[in-house]
Amino acid sequence: MKGIEDLVQDWGGFECLIAQLHDTGSVTVQHNVTLQGRSGASRQIDVLVHHREGLYDHRVVVECKYRKRPVTRAHVDELIATVREVGASRGVIFSTKGFQSGAIAQAAHAGISLFKIREPTDAEWGLPGRHIDLWLQTISIGVGELRFPGSMAVGALPESANLELRIGFDGPGTPIVVPGLDVNTLEQLIERLARESARSAYEARRIDFGGGVFTGVHRARFQVNFTPKTPVERPHVGGKLLFPRIEFDVGLRIDQGRIQIDRAERYAFVLAVEDCVTKVVQTASRAENEGRTVIHERDNETPEPGEALQNGTIAVMWLKGFAEFAEFASLPKADGPGKSLSIKSDLSAAASTK
Repeated sequence: MKGIEDLVQDWGGFECLIAQLHDTGSVTVQHNVTLQGRSGASRQIDVLVHHREGLYDHRVVVECKYRKRPVTRAHVDELIATVREVGASRGVIFSTKGFQSGAIAQAAHAGISLFKIREPTDAEWGLPGRHIDLWLQTISIGVGELRFPGSMAVGALPESANLELRIGFDGPGTPIVVPGLDVNTLEQLIERLARESARSAYEARRIDFGGGVFTGVHRARFQVNFTPKTPVERPHVGGKLLFPRIEFDVGLRIDQGRIQIDRAERYAFVLAVEDCVTKVVQTASRAENEGRTVIHERDNETPEPGEALQNGTIAVMWLKGFAEFAEFASLPKADGPGKSLSIKSDLSAAASTK
């Protein structure tokens, strides 16, 4: 999209731009019109906007001031005389440099509208502005190498010593009893511990893959240890298994990508139209290959601190399913100072990662 400096090279180009700005489809717009005044003298009009509604015929005289300095009161006085001379309904002045205070005061008294054309601010685009530049991290986890150190059987032994666990799949699961925890199967417990541990280990920050590359895949592996106050019970016919401790490894995969959007990409122009008398700002836009301009009322609500989106923000998406643990099997486990993390969760039992 072109900015004002690209769209306008001289006063004639500015007049054409203002004519396009008024071409919303509901009015007739003429550029560089000569009208005969009531005194018989001819008046040159930069842009004439004609609107008929019911029994009423409205003509708006528009003056375009492409100057290096703000418009003066003398220009407002000249437009007042032109409006009266040609019998127009209203007079308007457009400028790229604004208006002097005397011009604004006179315009407010005489019912003349004064508009400054400029580039929209970031707030007028809607924060963070015209250009959006975000990072997206998609996170998946895998679970493997499940261990039950110190497990014991009470009563009859189970028919099979193998626990056929299906982590991440819907199904009846392996029934267990964990006092104080709202889980019914061993799969639910492991999945919950794995996700809690991963969220605790994860830190939302941009990953540098080296050599100026910031898009790619980062993998890590760590161990989760779960030691409840009372052993986890796995009931079976004639007895039960007791698990005083559960250990397993979690693989953490972070796919990092970048989202860059130019919100003006499909537009021929987007301009802020600031009413220097009423202090109201609207936006005028025209999409590429469209023949009409759209005027938007600006939402003046200011976002609360912290609510507005900021460029550089990391958007995080945790995937619901589980990744195959095979892609983490060859990774070394995270260990050493700073790698043992407390899990902030609503679990009433003790769990840690290392």
